[in-house]
Amino acid sequence: MRLHPLAAGAASALALLVAACGGGSHGNVAFTGTGSSSAGAVTAPAGATTGTAPGAGTAAPTTSGVVVGSYFRNAKVCLDTNANLRCDDGEPTARTGDDGRFTLAAAPGALLAEIGTDAVEFEPATDTARPVGQRLVLRAPREAPGVLSAFSTAVVAEMEGGLAFSAAVAKVALATGVPAAKLLGDFNREADATDQAALKAGSDETLGRIRRALADAGSGADLRATLAAAALTDRYYQTKAPYRPQQDVSSYEAAPAGFSPVAVQLVARHGSRGLSSLKYDLAVYNMWAKAQADGALTPLGQQLGADVLAIMKANFLLGYGVAGISTPGYGNETQLGIQEHTQLARRMLQRQSAFWKQVGDAAGSAPRQIVTVTSGVDRAVDSGNFFVQSLKAAQPALAGLVSYPPAPAPYPDTGSAVAQPAGTDRFLLYFHKLVKATDLVTNTADARYTTYQDSQTYQKYKASDADLLAKQAGLFTSDAARAAGRTLLLRLFTQSFVDRIDNGSYAFANTGSYAYTSSDGKFSSTLPGDGKTTIKGLGDAGALLYELYVIAPAMKAEAGVDFTPYMPVEQAKFFAEANDTSDFYDKGPGITEKGEATYKMAQILVDDLFNEVDAIARGDLSHAAKLRFAHAEIMIPFASRMGLKNVLQQVPVAQTYAWANNPWRGENVSPMAANMQWDVYRNGAGTLLVKMLYNERETDFKAGCDGARVSGTQHFYDWEKLKACYGHVAKAS
Repeated sequence: MRLHPLAAGAASALALLVAACGGGSHGNVAFTGTGSSSAGAVTAPAGATTGTAPGAGTAAPTTSGVVVGSYFRNAKVCLDTNANLRCDDGEPTARTGDDGRFTLAAAPGALLAEIGTDAVEFEPATDTARPVGQRLVLRAPREAPGVLSAFSTAVVAEMEGGLAFSAAVAKVALATGVPAAKLLGDFNREADATDQAALKAGSDETLGRIRRALADAGSGADLRATLAAAALTDRYYQTKAPYRPQQDVSSYEAAPAGFSPVAVQLVARHGSRGLSSLKYDLAVYNMWAKAQADGALTPLGQQLGADVLAIMKANFLLGYGVAGISTPGYGNETQLGIQEHTQLARRMLQRQSAFWKQVGDAAGSAPRQIVTVTSGVDRAVDSGNFFVQSLKAAQPALAGLVSYPPAPAPYPDTGSAVAQPAGTDRFLLYFHKLVKATDLVTNTADARYTTYQDSQTYQKYKASDADLLAKQAGLFTSDAARAAGRTLLLRLFTQSFVDRIDNGSYAFANTGSYAYTSSDGKFSSTLPGDGKTTIKGLGDAGALLYELYVIAPAMKAEAGVDFTPYMPVEQAKFFAEANDTSDFYDKGPGITEKGEATYKMAQILVDDLFNEVDAIARGDLSHAAKLRFAHAEIMIPFASRMGLKNVLQQVPVAQTYAWANNPWRGENVSPMAANMQWDVYRNGAGTLLVKMLYNERETDFKAGCDGARVSGTQHFYDWEKLKACYGHVAKAS
């Protein structure tokens, strides 16, 4: 990734950053070695200024900078010469002023900020100040000591974990969702509202974790380890990870001379959502309520009940009062999910701005459709609607071009057909759950017959294959799962209570009924638990706590709770790997000996993208884009069916998937709002090229198609050669 130009407001705080995205020159979905790199050298510590100390007869070095959350006044800043994470006597030290700025009588180096309860946090946006209630410690690397912030602290933690400075900056920037060159600036002066909001939210979240970690750790704790655990970007949310674009728009490779964009293809998962139903929250709450009744709660455990109920209430009412969501409740998109697709649409327009302006300008004289289809499930429908609304808002001329094709019909093809709304295609975007009642295909000549049969084969495999079930059976009953669960529960409950769960004396389930009413009294919901989600051991308890931990970031606006205090990094990592293992086997590449059982059904979606580009190749320009909105259960097998590098790596039945032996990761393949986009280009001779983006990172097609890559480019593929590589045969026009 090449350097992103600095916003004017950040320029004084950031002299130079290397915005590298990774190693190699070609994009691979596991997302190592993707994007292009810019390995520039840092010629001066970023953000630091040097000068002459006041009153000195000769020039002496000084270092100036700023301490930001908002702005911290009266924070102690020092050059941490002995690297003990404390401002000791004899180390160059200064206090910050009203604007958070400081000047040290020392050359630039690794800095430390101790922000005690004698400091004040000033919020420039509201011109308000408040005393610091809990102490903070922030760090800045010697390569960029000019701004001490949550992000500089995270960069130092990543560097101490083994990353080079540029790689650490790139990693933290991607996790934050901003260009790398803006990460270590003063975000209070950031001109771009979207970037400033992302930086502000990321700062608030990380500072909150640091405050809690320092308060919990006490004076004798390992301060380096405590800060690292709080500041590291790896939170292990896996397929529930909130979406972050994986490459800066400004860094994309330009098309070869003479080629211009002619169409866009998109497949996207719905955005961040709440819990799918009343399961994990109710089972965990019932466990907590019993601990409360037994007098078995720790101080941390005391808070858990209120946080679980906050998650529960937010899910009962999720989407109420939100324009575009018709049925409030569990499973809906959150405000974050809405934002993810709104911004994804805007970046698509930005990436091909000239093309979309041309499409809009020609809407009256030569209209080209923006075809939109979904699975028909609420959250996918809503994602599509929010995406399209964003397109219209950004470029009103596109509004009349959006079209929703009739749903495939008549299905089931025997008996009474079930009508589906326009813009719905269950075969294309819900192929993992095709059912007899709505989707039955008995006519072998029907193009959808194969997809229906593949769906039935997959569903039978998932429900009854002995090898698959054996791989999944022990995930949360193993000794390792018991140990991880015990570590979590001992933070919340007394040992005797935890032991009763371990020995089977206590078990819990999602039983009982709850009701919630909106604040205006106009919407109420009552739901019973079905008793099918159970806690029968420590591994079960840990796994369900993990499910609440991973959903909480998506529900920040609605529930306002943070589950990181309940889920230390090591236990989050354990349960994340267990969840990846389960998804790998029943949605991902799966077991070698089972062949294509988990992803053959995705062929219809692969064909659909190829067919759209075929239409362009034969001169049919009626579609400017086709937008498809679906689910993780679609994106994961689709990525496998496409054969993407570091995705389609199956594991023999005699072995077991693990992070140590396989690059497949749920957070890479299908985070919330995961997407694949194809940008299609054409020259005057009619030759077509295709570039693929996965989660907005330039990404390779399968390894066998490397020969289709256009010479002299990193990411552009010759269409005819790409078709031949995938064995696609164009339909007769």
